Amino acid sequence: MKKYVAVILSLLLILAGCGQSDTDDAYNNALQKGLDAIAGENYAKAEAAFELALEDKKDDEKAKAYLIQTKAMQVATDAYAKKDYKVSAQEAKKVIQEKQGSDALVQKAKALQTKISTLEKQQKTLETKWTAIEQAIQEKDYDNASTKVAAFLKENLSDFPELKKQAEDAQTKITTEKKALAKQQEEAQIAKEEQEADQKVIEEGGPMDGADADAGEALSDADIVAKVQAYNGESTEGVTYSVEAVLNELTNGTSYEIWVRSDGSDGFRPGAALAHYYYYPEIDKVEEVSS
Repeated sequence: MKKYVAVILSLLLILAGCGQSDTDDAYNNALQKGLDAIAGENYAKAEAAFELALEDKKDDEKAKAYLIQTKAMQVATDAYAKKDYKVSAQEAKKVIQEKQGSDALVQKAKALQTKISTLEKQQKTLETKWTAIEQAIQEKDYDNASTKVAAFLKENLSDFPELKKQAEDAQTKITTEKKALAKQQEEAQIAKEEQEADQKVIEEGGPMDGADADAGEALSDADIVAKVQAYNGESTEGVTYSVEAVLNELTNGTSYEIWVRSDGSDGFRPGAALAHYYYYPEIDKVEEVSS
C-alpha cells in the first residue's frame, strides 16, 4: 500500500513540475515577445505581451514594471507626435524612474527627453526670430523683414509647421505691402514735384499749367471786376465792387476777395452787401461765397 502511495505522489510531482514548466515557458515567451516589440517601438504590441505574461505570473514584479513602463512610453510617444512636449517629457520621466523596468525602454525614454529638450530650445530661438520679423513688418521696414523671413525659412522647420506657414504668409504679405508702399511713395513724389513746379511758377509770376496767360500777371481791380462780371453776367450799374488781395493758404499765392455792395440807387441801403466772391488767378477761377 505504501508503495502505491509513493508511486502516486511521484506522478503528481512530475505532473506539477511539467505544469510549472509549461507556465514558465509561456511566461518567458510572452516576456520576450514584449521586449522584441519594444525594440521595434511597437508599444501597443509590447503592452499586450506583458499583460499575457502577467496572466501566467500575476504577481511577477518584472512583468509589472515592464507593463508600467510600456504604457508610459506609449503615452509619451503619442504626446510627442501631437507636439505636447510637456506631457511627453513627464511620461518619459516615469519610464526612467521605474526601478525594475527595461533598460531598453529607459534608453528610449532618455533619447526622447533629449529630442524634446532640443526642440524646446529650437522653438524658443525661432519664436525670438519671429518676433523680430513681426516688429520689422509693423515698422514697415520691408527690406529688413524680407531678409529675416528668407533666413527663417531656411531653418529646419519640419517640427514647426505652424511657424513655417506663418513665415510663408508673412513673405507674401511683405511683397504685397512693399509694392503698395512703393506706389504710395511714387505718387507722393509726383504730387510733391507738381506742387513745387506750381509754386515756382507762382514765385516767378508765370502762368500755371491750364491757367490763362494773364493769371500770373499783375491784375488791376478793373481786371478782377471784369472776371466777376463775366462770371455772374451782371453790370456795374447800381453797385460798387471792392477788391482785396488775400493769401491763399493752399498755394501760398495771392487770391482776391471781392464784395459787391449796393450804391443805394436800387432801393437797398447804401453799402449793403449783395454778393461775395473769391478770384483765384492761379487757376483763373471765380467762386461765389454762399451767404
